Amino acid sequence: MNKDPKQLNWMRLVALTALALVCFSGRTMALAPDSASAAPSSGRLLQSAQLPAEAALDLRALKAAYPDFVLGMERGASGKLKLVLADGARLVYDDGAQRTQKQAEESPDIRTMLAQAYPLGPVTAETAHPQHGFDPGRHRVQAFFLALYGHNEAQVRANCRAVAFDGHAALFNIRHGAADALARVWARLAPQVAAHPEWAPVLRPFGGTLCWRNIAATTRLSVHSFGAAIDLNEELAYWLTDRHPETVPARVLAFPAEIVAAFEAEGFIWGGKWAAFDLMHFEYRPELLLKARLLRGEALPE
Repeated sequence: MNKDPKQLNWMRLVALTALALVCFSGRTMALAPDSASAAPSSGRLLQSAQLPAEAALDLRALKAAYPDFVLGMERGASGKLKLVLADGARLVYDDGAQRTQKQAEESPDIRTMLAQAYPLGPVTAETAHPQHGFDPGRHRVQAFFLALYGHNEAQVRANCRAVAFDGHAALFNIRHGAADALARVWARLAPQVAAHPEWAPVLRPFGGTLCWRNIAATTRLSVHSFGAAIDLNEELAYWLTDRHPETVPARVLAFPAEIVAAFEAEGFIWGGKWAAFDLMHFEYRPELLLKARLLRGEALPE
């Protein structure tokens, strides 16, 4: 029996709609693994041997620093490597862009964030005179820190606890061992304070820790916003305000080596080793300390 032409047209429309839905669904499924909100898929994670040497080294340091949070790397649909985090976020490891110093500070990728090797250990004449632009740790991927410590001020504050530090209750983030690391720093220093009265103008007055704010003269969040940095005496030299930068190398060399060593032993970097010097500033960056040890051929702690 012949079908009504209107009925045939209606049936064709239904069939085409169904086909379009199937195609769209397949495309969505194909794209989902590269989405920042997609759940991690360990089946796509690359082995170290499949990564460029620099990426493999960076991944090793990151996984050692944040073992429950950094899962690995995968290649996105564009072919670029992405760092896969436990919350499902995927951050571009290397976008291939050539950056000026300013661009490296303002919009780094993960590779740029880790590219400059932190000079671990006692200050030398060389490390007291870093070349312009040598600021290991100042190139920060903000999305990485938001994922690590909290996506807004309320989340960060909820993740902080008070840590005893030189008579102060310093708020510090408990995530990824940051607060415990700061407590261990003071446990190293406290027994030595009485024997070192010369430390007083370095430690005091206390600058502070948690403060949700932008880095001076920028629109980027300070590491203090995440409760992962501590300032000692705020009168210590800072590149943006110091009126006698020519005297800074001598002040870097005179800074108490025991204080720097205590912080570095627990995963903190010191702003006194930056060309953009910040002598009061220490921040919890275990990945940079671990990479420095790997570059020196040291074995990582189990």
